Amino acid sequence: MPGTVVLLHHDIAVVVDADVLIRRAVQQSLAGLGLQALAYGGWHDAVRQLARVAPKLRSLPWAADQKEWDAIALWQCLQEELGDSRRGLSVLPVVGLARSQVAAALKPHPSQLLARQLRDCCHQRRLRSERPRGEKPSVSPAEERVLELLKDGCSNKRIATELSLSQRTVESHLHRLFRKLQVSNRTELVLAAA
Repeated sequence: MPGTVVLLHHDIAVVVDADVLIRRAVQQSLAGLGLQALAYGGWHDAVRQLARVAPKLRSLPWAADQKEWDAIALWQCLQEELGDSRRGLSVLPVVGLARSQVAAALKPHPSQLLARQLRDCCHQRRLRSERPRGEKPSVSPAEERVLELLKDGCSNKRIATELSLSQRTVESHLHRLFRKLQVSNRTELVLAAA
């Protein structure tokens, strides 16, 4: 995919272009249109960096009143704002980058990995916004004990020893807590449970 590529999902856009000046110009234009815009120099860098900032993206508030941008409308708006350039500009909706059954055996293109990450972040944000404020998902007594030790900074091995459980059981409890509280790591879990 030569030129500048913009991946679009709800209110988040990822710009991929090797030229830093063009990347910044597109990023500023997208921010001016009310989109969260991230910009990267290459596909692999974008996948790596987006995985790193995903927790921050998940914590963004879900804007139900956010204008839903159509890829073609956004492309036209960017063309008008940036002017006619010799470089190609592509705006791709994340929905259109779903892997087909035929391509399942092939190594996915980084754009598909980015699409998956963006869909996951937006899905988590939407779930958080739909849950009434103050309502916490139900946590079992065993999960609560694991969570209390986790808040104290204990490792999985230490939690297993303290509760006379196997490490595998502790990992299972943590996995369920990640899913229930819609988090992806231990730090987010402690913050969500506080």
